[in-house]
Amino acid sequence: MGSSSYKLLFTVMVVMTSVVLRSPMAASVMADITIYNQLVLGQTLRAHCWSNNTDFEEQEIEAEDYWDFTFGLDYRRRTRFDCTFKWDDVVHSYPIYIQTRDFCKNFKCTWAILDDGPCLLQLNKEDSRICYRWS
Repeated sequence: MGSSSYKLLFTVMVVMTSVVLRSPMAASVMADITIYNQLVLGQTLRAHCWSNNTDFEEQEIEAEDYWDFTFGLDYRRRTRFDCTFKWDDVVHSYPIYIQTRDFCKNFKCTWAILDDGPCLLQLNKEDSRICYRWS
């Protein structure tokens, strides 16, 4: 391959990368997180969720109620949202969304916050439930 072929190949790669980075598809995929308060004693749950780019500030979720939020996914698959959960004198943290970990049906993840830990209620299969312990 001559030097002009390498230059052409390089130019094509730069143009294609530029098109992908500016593509509406790169930012158009949205994810939705729903957080249900299922604390046993019916306490109000205070949830604060954030990423590197977005802070949803603290939300109060009454017993058996929910809060949801929506965000765009990173085309490089690096989206992550961490949350702190507070009730009474209890404080716990959990990474509520990690793009490479969470494959929720139609990009909708539904979580129940229990005294023992968070449970992911909807995955790619109907009626599935995966619970985690607070660390």
